[in-house]
Amino acid sequence: MKIGTQGAYVEIVAKKKGCMLCDLAIGILEEISPEFAEGMLRWEVVDVSDREGIRRFDALTEICGRRPAVPSIVINEKIAFDNIPDMESLSSAVRQTISMER
Repeated sequence: MKIGTQGAYVEIVAKKKGCMLCDLAIGILEEISPEFAEGMLRWEVVDVSDREGIRRFDALTEICGRRPAVPSIVINEKIAFDNIPDMESLSSAVRQTISMER
């Protein structure tokens, strides 16, 4: 996590293979990304089916004070959604995070 830089860093806690909701979250992020100035929205998938993803999942559990659901959305190391939100809700949450970081 690159905390300290402006913008929103979104992590999709998910399984990359065989999870329709996880694919939906990735699609939503790809769809809303062009709405934001370059560098203001960064995102990646925390794939809980691989070793690196499990390490990050464990770190997020400690940072957030509870285990994120699979799938869920974490924005700037805070659990924002315990499910996959619609495009408008996620876009709004990212905008709010960006405005708070300024």
